[in-house]
Amino acid sequence: MVQLLGGAAVAGVVAAGSTAFTGYGAFSTISTPPHLGGTITQAVTGAELTGVALTATTPGQVTRVVLTFATDTPDGKAVTLATDGTPGGTATAFFCTATSTQTSQCDAGTALNTAVGYVFDVSTLTITVA
Repeated sequence: MVQLLGGAAVAGVVAAGSTAFTGYGAFSTISTPPHLGGTITQAVTGAELTGVALTATTPGQVTRVVLTFATDTPDGKAVTLATDGTPGGTATAFFCTATSTQTSQCDAGTALNTAVGYVFDVSTLTITVA
């Protein structure tokens, strides 16, 4: 797997509310390694997002999104990640772990802790922390 970081350019203030900002995103068809280019629009509610790391095994097929939040984000908060992408393989959506040490891992799958398949054509992430 190749992990691609978009979070370094995504640092900024996105506080509680529904604020959108643009970071690195949409995949191209360059195959070795999968290449990020273009943008992904992210809307965050309930926390300050400081980083996003996408993992893809094939160009355009996102299997994991790791979210990093500001240091004042408490552990145990529920995280949801919705996207305009299309689930593929056997995945139905992204399922996220609760916040722990300011992070949450969202895997494409059929349920929490059942990482299978991928989501492709991702251009929008809607993140909610509650």
